Amino acid sequence: MKKLTAIIAAVILAFVIALGDQIIKLNAFDSIRSFLGLEDDTITIPHKPKLPTIVDKKPEELNLSYEERMNKGDDYYERGFLTLASNEYVKAANLEPERIKPYLSLTKVNFELMDYDKAQNNAEQVLKFDVGNYEARYFLVLIALKKSDFIDAEQRINQLLTDEITDARLIYHQALVKIAFSQHDEAKSLLNEAKTNLTEGDELIVKIDNILAGYNEFEFAKAAEELYLSELLARAFNQIGEYELAVYKSKEILKTRPDLRDAWILLGFAYLNLEKYLFALTSFEHAYEIDPQWPATQYFLGITYAEIPRNEDAIVYLNYALNNGFEPAIVVKQKLADLYLDVGNYEESVKAYQEVLDFNKQDINAFVRPIWIYLDFLNQPGKAMKLGEAAVISFPEDAMAYNLLGWSQIGTENYVEAEKNLKKAISMDAELTAAYYNLAKLYELKEEKELALENYQKTYELDQNGSIGNLAARRYNALLLE
Repeated sequence: MKKLTAIIAAVILAFVIALGDQIIKLNAFDSIRSFLGLEDDTITIPHKPKLPTIVDKKPEELNLSYEERMNKGDDYYERGFLTLASNEYVKAANLEPERIKPYLSLTKVNFELMDYDKAQNNAEQVLKFDVGNYEARYFLVLIALKKSDFIDAEQRINQLLTDEITDARLIYHQALVKIAFSQHDEAKSLLNEAKTNLTEGDELIVKIDNILAGYNEFEFAKAAEELYLSELLARAFNQIGEYELAVYKSKEILKTRPDLRDAWILLGFAYLNLEKYLFALTSFEHAYEIDPQWPATQYFLGITYAEIPRNEDAIVYLNYALNNGFEPAIVVKQKLADLYLDVGNYEESVKAYQEVLDFNKQDINAFVRPIWIYLDFLNQPGKAMKLGEAAVISFPEDAMAYNLLGWSQIGTENYVEAEKNLKKAISMDAELTAAYYNLAKLYELKEEKELALENYQKTYELDQNGSIGNLAARRYNALLLE
């Protein structure tokens, strides 16, 4: 999954671009929330200690069969561990090199990992065994679009369409190619055709509607310049995740009008989502040169610096955005809290997390990091416990709240109440990994070794591929050696 999902949480939903006197502007501050698409988002602060994976391979895993490798790869894929899934599919392909399925799976995984060259190689490998394989040929269309090779994409689409295959997805992508070539009447016709071949609720309908909305807005703004349509389409492409096309259209605009701040922002936003951070930085810097006071530009510069990473610069620009009235301010405060933590400024970090918590009491996870900082960095367990108590008051039916209270009570050495609350958390949610880990830590502090080992093992069993599970495995192994 992309990092930006946790940073910005949504794509641009509404952002009217200024193109001289012909374009209707929205007030910048009123459009920030829509620009970010954060109207209804809650802010989640995961507790994710940075730990190495220490799980040893079991001997029997070295001799898995083809089917077992494929099943294991499918399991990793379903759980979002794409690199691990890829490794299993490669091993399966090595065991049965004449089978198509591993190569199709590798095509899909590498495509999602944005490694389009590998995805293309695997799709072509499928076609060596089955020259007419539709899925592999369709993936080659998608790959061509991701590489902005619209001529190749169009040729491949036409080859598939001559096979008399009616596929709304293919028609949709044919429309995208037409937009790239500025053949807008044909594009609109194809989008409407694709929509008629989709069932209600299909997510592709949402994408189509957003593109058509751009066309409708352009038609409503009669006598608007053609560049306005390009910007509306770039906005729509950013909104629906077609970032390569957003880049293409934004560049098309900037060739003619390099003085447009908002076009640079659209370009930078697309690059940011594509994880091309240096390109994104250059784009936002251009926007900043044109208008250094606009808080959205300052915000995006801060986010981009954080990804490079240049955390001190990120903090500077995010504070600029905050001081200039960026909304929603809570998004900036959350990012600043994370950055202050990364640079070791724990006082500022916990202050920002507390502000996030004051604003966002509907999310139990908002309590996690301030408690962690009070316990592990500032040695203020009393403040941690107050937060734990507040969590239970706010979420009396949530197992995590009792886990947080028990965790903080370990810090105050109130072991009796800590054990009681951690066990209560487990009774409410038997798969709450953090509660088992904290209970194991409690038993270790009380020198009850067997109970500590038992709970560390349970933690690992519940989270074998996660950071808490790995930490539990480390503590388990260390405790065994004592």
